[in-house]
Amino acid sequence: MENVFLKYMRERVGKTDNPIAAQSEGPVITISREYGCPGKRIAKYLSEVLTEKLKRQDSNKEWRWLSKEIIDESARELKLSPQLIKDLSEYKNRTFFDNLALFFSDTYYPGDVKINNTIANFIYTAASEGNVVIVGRAAEAITKNFKKSFHVKLMAPLEWRAEIISNTYGKTISEAKKEAMEMDRRRAQFRHYFEKDVPDVEFYDACFNCREMTDDEIVELIVIIAETRGFI
Repeated sequence: MENVFLKYMRERVGKTDNPIAAQSEGPVITISREYGCPGKRIAKYLSEVLTEKLKRQDSNKEWRWLSKEIIDESARELKLSPQLIKDLSEYKNRTFFDNLALFFSDTYYPGDVKINNTIANFIYTAASEGNVVIVGRAAEAITKNFKKSFHVKLMAPLEWRAEIISNTYGKTISEAKKEAMEMDRRRAQFRHYFEKDVPDVEFYDACFNCREMTDDEIVELIVIIAETRGFI
């Protein structure tokens, strides 16, 4: 299946070949997650384990993980605040007065297409550098063509996720459920820009149930696959 981001870029510049494609090596591991699943925690732990394995091989290379940096760098590129970029890219509902304030603001306000493609460009560039774990932001679609790539989705039943959200943010279970469903909807809306109507199975190589599996188990399985595929 062709990467939607690459297809867009080729059509935009009117070329059949993308100069970045030749560099699409990786390795890159992407982690998508339902709201309430520990994507950042798993990414941090995974990058530490992979780095430690490289050190044992007398390698000075390191694995890094990216999440907040994606928004920060995109905000810098667009000359907007990270919070605004985060809200816009997550399709956060804005009131009429919020939109009116943005319209009359002295600050340049780019459309969704420019925001999404700025985020995608940062992810693609970071993945091209290799040895990176990327959390969220449709990274699985943006880097699907990479020769060395592995794409994971973290899932769990809504009730379990609501308990995690409730305990973390001091919300009622009912409020936590609503927040989880809303965040899942907004994240899906962002991914749809790149994935269109292509089913998830085309993008993810493995899905893990966070209610049934510990962080150690999830990371260990990902590391085994990374070793098998020659990432380390």
